[in-house]
Amino acid sequence: MMPDKSLKLLVVTDLDSSLLDEDYGYTGAVEALRCLQDEGCPLVLNSSKTYAELRELAADLSQCDAVIAENGGLVAIRQGASIVPSGEVDSFGFVPIRFGMARERILELAHTLRENDGYAFEGFSDWSVDQVIEHTGLERTSAALAMERETSEPILWRGSENEMDDFKEKLQILGIRVLRGGRFFHLMGMVDKVQGMQLVVDRYKVAEPMTDWLVVAVGDSANDKAMLEAADRAIVIPHASGPMVHPENSQTLIANNPGSIGWGQSILQTLKHT
Repeated sequence: MMPDKSLKLLVVTDLDSSLLDEDYGYTGAVEALRCLQDEGCPLVLNSSKTYAELRELAADLSQCDAVIAENGGLVAIRQGASIVPSGEVDSFGFVPIRFGMARERILELAHTLRENDGYAFEGFSDWSVDQVIEHTGLERTSAALAMERETSEPILWRGSENEMDDFKEKLQILGIRVLRGGRFFHLMGMVDKVQGMQLVVDRYKVAEPMTDWLVVAVGDSANDKAMLEAADRAIVIPHASGPMVHPENSQTLIANNPGSIGWGQSILQTLKHT
């Protein structure tokens, strides 16, 4: 007779305005993070942030075996984790797996359209570190890490909605999608947060077959919608004006508060009722 499987949460979370507050801290989530760690529940960071940024945060949290960067463009799994694939370990102790189109190619195609057709936008590749600080509110070291992009380009759109629709159509033909995030539009290959999440989930299922994984996705904006819908349970972190995304997932919890406070309360509630 086969032993019963044990139920465990696998939390896949967005960062800005979800786990992280506007000041990029996560004070309100500290207790919930500790409880996840005590229960042996994996925490996976899934963000538009760069691999360089996520490495820093993962080191600070000390409980992330995997990070998913640039909206699914790159997955990196920590050396020594049960889910680590075969592959070359980089100098930071992770095995990176790249899915997305190279940023250099994205910039080449998007900037050619800008030059030829007059589309009005600017992005990280156009800015100095000081300008990135101005547009993001990051401090200098973090801003420099945010500029280390590999598979995407965040832009600020200066044109009309109709021009954006036209821009999207032309980019799609070239294999580039435009994803709207909390602050920027993101130009990227045909990848998304769901693909990165599924790769990590599948690896946990193989590594721990006697665990019944309950995948909980946490997010706050439109670029989290597909991830929230693909999870077993979704947690929506609202903005001050209310929730900004409404996933089609019957197991959706709307947090009572924005930012890390809402994140922490919702994770603790989910742990309690699982």
